[in-house]
Amino acid sequence: MASIKKRNGKWSARVSYYDEFGNRFSKNKGGFKLKKDAEQWANQLEQKKFDKTIGKVDDSLTFYDYYSNWLETYKLHKLAPITVQEYRYTLRQIKDLLGDTQLSAMTRTRYQKFLNDFTHGNSEQRGKRRLSGDSPYHSKASVEKLHGHIHAAIIDAAADGLIRADFCLHAELGGHRGKDAQLKYLDANDMKKLINEVNHVIKITATSKSMIYTGLMTGMRVAEVSALTWPDIDWKAKTISVNKSWDYSYGQKFKRTKTESSIRTITVTDELLNHLKQLHALQVASGLDNPDHMVFLNNRGRIPTPGACDLLLKKYHESLGIKRISFHGLRHTHASYLLYCGVKMEYISKRLGHKNSTITRNVYAHLMKEDQHQEENRTLKALSNFR
Repeated sequence: MASIKKRNGKWSARVSYYDEFGNRFSKNKGGFKLKKDAEQWANQLEQKKFDKTIGKVDDSLTFYDYYSNWLETYKLHKLAPITVQEYRYTLRQIKDLLGDTQLSAMTRTRYQKFLNDFTHGNSEQRGKRRLSGDSPYHSKASVEKLHGHIHAAIIDAAADGLIRADFCLHAELGGHRGKDAQLKYLDANDMKKLINEVNHVIKITATSKSMIYTGLMTGMRVAEVSALTWPDIDWKAKTISVNKSWDYSYGQKFKRTKTESSIRTITVTDELLNHLKQLHALQVASGLDNPDHMVFLNNRGRIPTPGACDLLLKKYHESLGIKRISFHGLRHTHASYLLYCGVKMEYISKRLGHKNSTITRNVYAHLMKEDQHQEENRTLKALSNFR
């Protein structure tokens, strides 16, 4: 029998059933204004139970079609455009590597082969990089992202009784390491050189310098730095509020932060606040038209792009003799320096806007290993005092 309930002024219905493999499932739907509408929906499902059409695996549904429908239903309407592109890329990989394979025909072995093929790359991709043997084409991070996109859909497919079991479980994820994490951040000496350079001679004709300094001193993402407005700065509390980001890809405008956990308040140094105060004074003195109160608007009424900031970092690499990094490398530098100084991982995680400290630990695992090696040496030295 169906269960009909009223909650918060709306009616909902729940119908339990068994699929053809004997597994018990249920379908729920809410938001009905009238009780009879909820009953009508439930009766339609009860009829399917009677004629045994509910719970049957649809042998005609392809994996590609299922994933495409799943994206439209659950994801695309609530994702940022750049993230939508990533999910559509996953959809293309399914089409290219699995073609018209039916969803019901997918097994753990077939899915593992799909992951292996993606990891390995096609002949054209491998030829461009001159890869030989079993050398992977894609990075482990790319393989993990592809798997994460698909696994979320397959969990729902299993819950809806469209497949017998989750065939993504215990998949082996390959791929190369990606760019060496050691190359993505500056050491303390290089960090000091860069700080001395970008915190010197502040100009509204060169706000990219101020963006670099802010990123280095806060660990903020480039889109977060770009979206800063003057009201986001609390001069008394000495904090910066991160509550939005800047959309470079789809028009110069504000957009949501990367995640909910990205919304945060960061305590900053007097040196950074003094730098920003000077920048603000220069904007006011120049009569700059700045209706949105943007912090890093330059004399041409623009916010420097990430590419412009990266180009300036490349020049500093050459003129200062520091390691070559991107703007995102400033974020890694900030976190790495705090770890080096003994700041707790949990605090760094919140400062960076990570959902939890596990993410931070995974990103900076290489530093944890270095730190462990140093601590082992200190331990052995301390214990040797008893000889």
